[in-house]
Amino acid sequence: MRRGAQLNLLGAMLTLVIWVCGSGAAHAVESGRLVEKDGKYVFVESQDPALKLLMERALRQGVVSQEEFDRTMKESEARAYLLQPSFKAWYDRGFNFSMNDNAFFLKIRARFQGRMTQRFRNEAWRNPGDAKNFPDLLGVCGDYRANRSEGEALTFSLRRARLYFMGHLFNPDFKYFIQVRGETAENSQSPGFLQLFDWNLTTTHVPWANLQFGQYKVFFNRAQINSTASMQFAERAMVMDAFTASGLDRRDIGLTLMNDEELYPVNYYIGVFNGTGPNFNRLGVFNSEDPGGASGTTQRNINANARLDTGNVMVTGRLMWNVMGRPGYGEGDLVYSETPQMAVGAGYAYNPSINTSTNNNFIGIDLANLNYRRQLATFGNGRQLGWGGVDYSTWAADYIFKYRGLSFQTEYYFKNVIRHDKGRPQICTALTGSTCTAFAEAPGLLGNAQGWYAQSGYYLIPQKLELAARYAWWDPDTRAEGDVIKEVNAALSYYFHSTYDHKIVFEFSNTAMGTGGFAIGRSAPLPAGFGTTPLDAVGGTLVENRLRIQYEIFF
Repeated sequence: MRRGAQLNLLGAMLTLVIWVCGSGAAHAVESGRLVEKDGKYVFVESQDPALKLLMERALRQGVVSQEEFDRTMKESEARAYLLQPSFKAWYDRGFNFSMNDNAFFLKIRARFQGRMTQRFRNEAWRNPGDAKNFPDLLGVCGDYRANRSEGEALTFSLRRARLYFMGHLFNPDFKYFIQVRGETAENSQSPGFLQLFDWNLTTTHVPWANLQFGQYKVFFNRAQINSTASMQFAERAMVMDAFTASGLDRRDIGLTLMNDEELYPVNYYIGVFNGTGPNFNRLGVFNSEDPGGASGTTQRNINANARLDTGNVMVTGRLMWNVMGRPGYGEGDLVYSETPQMAVGAGYAYNPSINTSTNNNFIGIDLANLNYRRQLATFGNGRQLGWGGVDYSTWAADYIFKYRGLSFQTEYYFKNVIRHDKGRPQICTALTGSTCTAFAEAPGLLGNAQGWYAQSGYYLIPQKLELAARYAWWDPDTRAEGDVIKEVNAALSYYFHSTYDHKIVFEFSNTAMGTGGFAIGRSAPLPAGFGTTPLDAVGGTLVENRLRIQYEIFF
């Protein structure tokens, strides 16, 4: 076939293609299909896969004009867009679902931590045990019990079981995050249950003024913000739990203003919260009406209905400077940074009017504020129980460095504990019938608290095998002697797929807990009717050696 005939045939074919692409609905019904897009149904014509090749050749040979070429390509792109499915699903570190051209996005993930713990405790754990830092609170009134145990114990636990829902709504700048947990702590006095752990919304439309609202970890210190999914050890050090922003828990309900961590070298966080821990607010906190002491009666008023601190909120602030690179909050240098990564940070939190007991004059067991009291005991701040209304001012400073598998981080904490009513709490020590005939004052005012930790790790096999060590020091009452807690940890971790998502941790810990100092309701003098022998009658340092083997998978 001669060249002229070839050009005529090619021109005829292209004329037909252009006519079909640009013709009306009558031809669209015959050569297309019905497609749902953005909530509407439209007819879309089928596209010849050779169209682009033919059009480019025709343009070069002068069969079609540039205008005809541009119009046909634009119509082809529009058809390709309409033919794309409006719903996508795939797996990539979670089950991902995208709808309406990524206007709505959902990622579902799950995390599991199974743990075996072998521990050895010295004889001091049988008597006196720990009645001050981590006391057991039993019954609806939260009666004090010392935490005592045998010397050896082997336990298995489902330490963490989490389900995550995260993504964005309408556009990627309006994010949501939901976390549900169902687990049991190692020393829990009751079985675990399913609980809403996180639920928050974040708008990132303005990079220098992002806004987050809901329930989440308070942006205060490094250990509080970091997830247990990205730790070098099986568990946080006890000092990390004790110095949270609220003094009660890492999570709270509130509002935070901050800038984009990925865009700015200096990051700020300013927050306002309930200050009462997760799933709770101050409307659930009440004061009993003078259950005894100065009034001369020991009758507890179970109609406690005075709510005196509902107007208070917790305020927090944090400032972080990424001096070199962006080390993030995950522990260890899993990515094996080729350049040094370093950051420094500081935080402050003020949480007023935490009611640690129902009355400032009589200190005994409590009906009111059991939620507060259990949170204080769970996180190791049991010495602060029984001091009435207290204000917490907490400071924190942190540093982190990572480079080529080596990591180091440290934090220092200080908490100022201010009691509203000055003077020592009064304790009824003698009863005549229902009348208190003798009082005693607590032997000393509660002091402040301080602590620090330092930890370092190195990847013996890059992104696979890490060796880490940590030392933590904690003084829960700066006015008392003999109450310092020291903790040493060593961990060997293997990362199966070079991520935090699948790993096994072997951890050895040694803890020495001083039993000195005073705790209301557990040290002499005791409230009337609670015996004459305090829970801490026998002294001695509590020593525990512990081996943990923990398997974690995050998918």
